[in-house]
Amino acid sequence: MSQIFDEVSKLYDPFLKAITFGGIDRWQKALIEFLDKEGNRLDVGTGTGEVLKKSTNRGLKVGIDLSMGMLKKAKDKCPYCYFLLADAENMPFKELSFRTITLSLVFRHIEDKRAFLKEAYRVLEEGGQIGILDINKFAGTKLLSFLMRYPLKPLGLLLFGRERWDFFLHSLENSLSTLEVKRYLEGEGFRVSRLNRYMLGIVYVLRADKT
Repeated sequence: MSQIFDEVSKLYDPFLKAITFGGIDRWQKALIEFLDKEGNRLDVGTGTGEVLKKSTNRGLKVGIDLSMGMLKKAKDKCPYCYFLLADAENMPFKELSFRTITLSLVFRHIEDKRAFLKEAYRVLEEGGQIGILDINKFAGTKLLSFLMRYPLKPLGLLLFGRERWDFFLHSLENSLSTLEVKRYLEGEGFRVSRLNRYMLGIVYVLRADKT
């Protein structure tokens, strides 16, 4: 997976804006607004660092990713942030290091979600928060999948190539419903306190608090 994102790092931002019809900026701002402004923030799967660049928290801004290409792009975009090549399921941080954790279009990519959530619980302060922006698996998932397979496919192939476009399509088709995400969170000691849906329910933003 890291090699795929290395290859798409230069085109990732314009592609994301195109495929979301510009909505990604609004959704990421909503994600940030859901969370406390105080304390250190960790952005998991930070990609090109867009969430940290938008963040207004008063504390350290730290991003981790498995793609060095993405991290280089992120550092150029947000020079005052800190970026590490690190695994979400085995994070190199001390306990209680962060007030908030963000994931933008990342949660569905994490292979061992329970391992990640255990790590998130460990590195969050008491009362800390995790914010997730992702694609919701629901009735409209089939429609979006159809759009990516047909009307949007020429643009996707032009920007990314067949292998990487198929990866994004596979990722969409393996997205989780908000109910499934809630069950994962509650199973590892989090309580969902806010949930909004966008783009006819295709996209969701939620906040969960460490209990």
